[in-house]
Parts: sequence; structure tokens; C-alpha cells
Amino acid sequence: MEGSRPNDHELTDLDRLVQPQTSPDRNAGHVEHNGGRRLGYHRDFLKRNHTGYDINEHFLDPYDGRLCRLVVQGSPDVLQSPSKITWYRTEVRDGSPWMIRISNWALSRDRGSEDDLGTDFAKAVCRWIPACLALSVVMIIPVQVAATPSNFGNFDSFLYKDWRYPRDARNASENMDDLQLRHHHSMVQVQNKPSVGSRERLAEPKYLCFLDASGGVSQREVSEWKESSQRKTPADYVFVSFWGSHFPDNLSYLQDVGVHAARKLGVSAYWCSTSCIKRLPGAGEKLTKEDQEELKREKEESIWNMSDIIRRAAAVVIAVPGPVDAQFNGESLRQWGNRCWTMPELLLYTGQQPITIYERIKSLDDRRQIPRRELWNKVWSDIAYSGQLIDHYEGSLILTPLELNTVALHCLQNRYTSEYLEGDVAYMLMGLLRQRPQIVASDSEFQAFARLSLANDSNLLLERMICLLPNNLAAEWWSLEDAWNAKLWDIYPKIQTCGIGVGDTVILDGAHGAAIRWDKFVPVRTLGQETLRHKVMRWILRIMPVLILSGLVMTISAAETSPPVSTSPLLGVGGSLLGFSVFTLLLSPILLRQIYCTPTQDSQPFFFGIEGYMDKYQLELLIFGSYEGRLSWSVASSPLSRHSLDRDGRLKGLPNLDEEYMIGQNMCIGLDPVQSDTKVSALVKEAKGSPIHEKKIFTLVDTYTMTITLFEAVHPPIAVIMCGAEGGMQRALLCSEDWTTGTLYRETVLRMETRVWDKMDPVSRIRLGIKRDGQA
Repeated sequence: MEGSRPNDHELTDLDRLVQPQTSPDRNAGHVEHNGGRRLGYHRDFLKRNHTGYDINEHFLDPYDGRLCRLVVQGSPDVLQSPSKITWYRTEVRDGSPWMIRISNWALSRDRGSEDDLGTDFAKAVCRWIPACLALSVVMIIPVQVAATPSNFGNFDSFLYKDWRYPRDARNASENMDDLQLRHHHSMVQVQNKPSVGSRERLAEPKYLCFLDASGGVSQREVSEWKESSQRKTPADYVFVSFWGSHFPDNLSYLQDVGVHAARKLGVSAYWCSTSCIKRLPGAGEKLTKEDQEELKREKEESIWNMSDIIRRAAAVVIAVPGPVDAQFNGESLRQWGNRCWTMPELLLYTGQQPITIYERIKSLDDRRQIPRRELWNKVWSDIAYSGQLIDHYEGSLILTPLELNTVALHCLQNRYTSEYLEGDVAYMLMGLLRQRPQIVASDSEFQAFARLSLANDSNLLLERMICLLPNNLAAEWWSLEDAWNAKLWDIYPKIQTCGIGVGDTVILDGAHGAAIRWDKFVPVRTLGQETLRHKVMRWILRIMPVLILSGLVMTISAAETSPPVSTSPLLGVGGSLLGFSVFTLLLSPILLRQIYCTPTQDSQPFFFGIEGYMDKYQLELLIFGSYEGRLSWSVASSPLSRHSLDRDGRLKGLPNLDEEYMIGQNMCIGLDPVQSDTKVSALVKEAKGSPIHEKKIFTLVDTYTMTITLFEAVHPPIAVIMCGAEGGMQRALLCSEDWTTGTLYRETVLRMETRVWDKMDPVSRIRLGIKRDGQA
């Protein structure tokens, strides 16, 4: 596929594109990411391969799944605003059935009128006869006026399929044994790498610094010490905690602290990361490359099993530069408490001894002790969150797995650490959990967390996080804020994470989805209030051309009889039929609207999208051909949605009801966000000329629930993916697609009525990205 050329079936639409650029070039305004072109590869669900350099927005055709360039209807204000975009724009066109369009043309309906009663009498007189003749011809064609059912009465299918291997599958049999990942021009080979398998927990440290009778200290392997001393139980030891920045060139002080603390407590050893994290080479020992690799492996093994070392310590001592006052207040102690590593050091310590604090500016004997709970309040500023972890590990208030992960992640992300690996925070969190996946140095922070979530029973934590809508899409992946202030436990996922993809992506299964139509409105089949009067009028209009033809034939036949008989029954019948059919023909524009322009009870589900804002009166006229109050603004589907108490009975069409009575009924009604909120109106105006990769305003029309929703997004989403439920509504991810990688990206999240789920088809496994390039 050559991305810069349209498909054959797109030529008609592309010829009508309206581009808000000064250049007459049809491609003006379309840019290339990263200052260059990249080769894209896409395989659709029918195994058709597409390659090219076109990095503009594409969508999957809901009829055959073919990859096509995205054409978006834009409101008049948007089309007149100069801005660079990565999709094509076109004007909003009428999508109502042709018969209704002809009737509206004859009646000269004013589309800008709220009550749809604006009529230009002079134009109507001139257009009436041509419109009636056109309707008589159209009536001969045996087609339904209000369109035909589509996709068995469901929304348009989202024909997506991900053919790529996952980086790490939940079920290891789905992994690729030799997975090669290309990153620019470098190749990283990962062979036989376990996916989410667990590592063994440490029963005891591998190395400790043991005290001898002569007052010396030496590093020894614990297993060797147990064998030489003929002990089967683990050695008791003191854990020395410190911040490396406090002691950059004075590591001997830490050894002195360890020795002093061990002797005072009466234990035979201590553990300090400066001397026990790996084997210490002997004096003059030359290390081979294999030795260096082994020492590095031992160091990493100790780092990622630090939580087990802390759990088995007989006591914990803290070394700080000082000073620390009598109330245990001091800058150096607060700095120590703000480190990520110190949180598990305090939480997981199970010994009965109080925490001992050593200050370098004082002698070793001038140490002070403080109960662990008091120390927490002194060194942790986020006690509202960390206090929940304290209660959990003390057993006074047990958190659920979901709550534990959520609170611990929040606390760790708000603490400081010097980066060793990109996934450090996830690996620190791992120490608080039972199952521990293998450490992969190439993991990003998100990938490490995702593998940790898959390895543990975290109560669908990752799936719940995917359903959240941050106030800012540029927020970090670990942000647990939600635009509707929902908590993770308020969300009930309907999806499962079955793997982790290349980059910050996950593989999801079990979702339902539907495609969004952006290029044009299509006729929507509706089911209105069917009465006997409607049936009779419909039958008369259908046979009207036949009545006209029959009347003409009878009249002509009677006139050609010899001698002509003016009282011939044939002439009377023919004249009556002709007169009745002509009278009906002249009334056909009005009759058609009486039949089909009625309140809707049910309709064919579609998602229609436009860029910008249009009021509900214009939208209903463009989709259905008349305004009957079918569409309404959503109540709480989007952060931009607005609602209020229905004080005047607008929902029931009874404007004369007593206001106090209506207030007592507590009726809720969705409001036009632009007309009811000046802040939303300002957002709409600001988004008209927003630069590329900045938020723009879009409108989504749901013809099943008959609602309109205004929302913000950087790119036009091409699909609605249902992922979970919350508060009696469904959480729907509106996703765009980077066709070059086959990855869907969350543009926004909407709340939709639960009944929409049953009108959507299941979607094949999807590859979902956390944040798209340029998303702000």
C-alpha cells in the first residue's frame, strides 16, 4: 500500500475534503513524526499485508477490515481554523434517508431552527412540484425509507487482530523462544527468558559479617559458617540501614556501627550492603570476566531479595550524619526516611527490638532507641497512606491485595531513589508481595510492574488501572487519579491481561468493541410509534405511482372509445383514481414526514463522530432529517458532560408543570456542555486552532442510547473498547491506532450505559499502549 495515495473507494470522499490550509495541496497540514519517515507494516484480520511510509491516521473499515486513511467530519468552525493535523477533514453532510431529504427540500426546512418549523413559503412553492414528482419516482423503488438493518442490529464491528508475539505471555507456551526486538538499529537478543515465573525467596542472607573472639570481623558465607559451627538454625544478625549519599567516603563508620550494634545486642553478625551484598575479593585477587559477572549477579540477587534479609534480622539500626534532637527531629533522618528502600526496611522488620539510631557526629555509645511506630511518624510525611501499610504489617487492619498494591505503589512513587534499573520501583514493590517474577534488566518501569501484577494475585490491578481516566493523559502510568474520582475497587473489569507487549503495551482479551464512523453520517433505521394511521398512509404512498398509472390508463381508454361516452364507468373510476393519486402526490412531502419523523422507540446502533462541537438540533436534523427530541446530551459520560435537575419538565415535554412539583420528582437531565458551562465553551474555542499533538474537541453520537457526548482527545479515536463497569455504567476506552505497529492507544475513557455492551461484538485480542508519542 502506498500510504500517500487514496484507495479507489475513497476518491469520492477525498475529492470533497475541506483542508484549513493556505496551500491548495490536498496533503497540506499533514506532517511526519520525529522529523522523518518510517516504514509501517500492518496485517489485517484477513491476513492482508500493508506497508508504506504514511504515518497519518488510519482506521479499519467496518465492512471488510481494510486499512484506510482516516477522514473526519469537522464542524464549520473547525474547518475554518488553520491547524496542522494528521488526518483528513471534510464537511459535515446530511445523512438522512433520501425521501426525507426530498421532503425537507420541498418544505425548505431551516436546519438552524431549534423547533424545526422554519419554512420559506416562496421557496416551498417553487420546489413543491419537482419534489412531488421526484418522490413519485422514488416510491416505485422497493426500498425502505428509514434504511436497512446493519450488522444484525449491532454496532459496527471493530475488525482488529493482533498477529505479533507478546514479549511476555501469561501462559509461557505462547512466548517466542528466540525473540528479537529491534530498537532503532540495535538488536537485543533474549533467549529462553521466563515470562512471569517466580523466583525463590531467601531463607537467609548469603553473606554476613561475623564477629570473632579477638574483636575482628570478617565476611563469611552463611552456609559455610553453619557447617563449621555445626548449627542448623540461621544466624542472628543486625541489619544496618543508611543512605549512601550520607557516607560517600566514610564506609568504615558503617562497619563500626555494625560491630557495635551486634556486640550490644549479643548476636554474632551484622548485615550491611557495603560489605555483605556480594563476595569481597581477597587482597591482590585478580578477577576474571566470569568472576566479575558472578559478583554482579550476587549483588543483584541481594538487592532484589533485600526484603527477605530485613524480615529475618534480629534488629535494625540506622546510621545518619546527624544531628537528631531529643524528639528525633533532624534533616538527615528525614532524608533517610524519604528514600524508597527505607520503607520496606521499616515495614518488614519483625524483631522485637526498638530501632537504634547512630549519629556520626556522636560517639557510638551515645546512641538512642525509638519504638518503630514512633519513628514512622517522625520520618514519613505521607503517614495518611504509609500508615495503612503500617497497620497492615502489624496485623491490626489487613489490606486486600488490591489495596496493598495501590497504597504501596503510591508511597514508593513519592519517595526518592537513585536509579539502578528502569523498573526499580516495581522491584521494590515486589519485596512486599509473595510472588516475585524474574528480574529483566531491559524492562521499563511499566513492564516490570505489569509482570509483577501478572505474577501475583493483585485482584486485577492492571486491568482496573487501564479503565481509569487520568485528568491529564500525559500523567505517569502509575497515576491512580480518575476524572470521576473513582477508586480502583469501584471498577469491575471485564477484560484479562494475557501478556505484555514490546514497549509499554499490554495484550488484552475479553473486550467488546465497536468502530466509530468519522467520514459521514449514514441513514439510521428507526422504529417509531406505529399506528393504524401510519400504516394506511404508508400503504397509500407506496401504491400511489400505481394508482396514477392505472387512472391514466382507464381515462385514456375511456376517451378513445367510439363513440366516446362521457358517463362511462371506466372514465369515472379512472378519473377518481387519478384525482385521488394526484392529491396524494401533492401531499406526499407532508405525509412522509408524518409517517417517518416521529419519536423513536428503537434504532440501529451506530457511533458517529465529528471534530468540534455541534448542537443537538443540528445533529438530529443531519442524521434523522427532522428534530423530534430523539437525541439528548449525556449526563455523566465524559468529564465535559454536564447535568442538572429538570425543573420545567423538559424530559416529559410538559413545560407548564409546577416547578416545586418537578423538583420533588428529582428528574435529571443532561445539558449542552458548551451552552451551560463557560469553561467548556472556552475549551471548545481554544481547541479550534490547537497545534498538532495538543488536545482537540470531538463529539460522539450514539444512535442506540440516543446520546451525544463531548470529549477531549489528541487524535480521533477509531474504536470504542468496553473494558469494565463502574457505578452502574460501563467504562469504554476510546482508542486511536498507530497502524505502523498495530497498537491501540487510549485517547480518553467514557462512561456508557450497560445495555450498550450487548450491542457490541467481541473483539480479538488487542495490543493496548499506555501513552502514544506526542500525547499531552
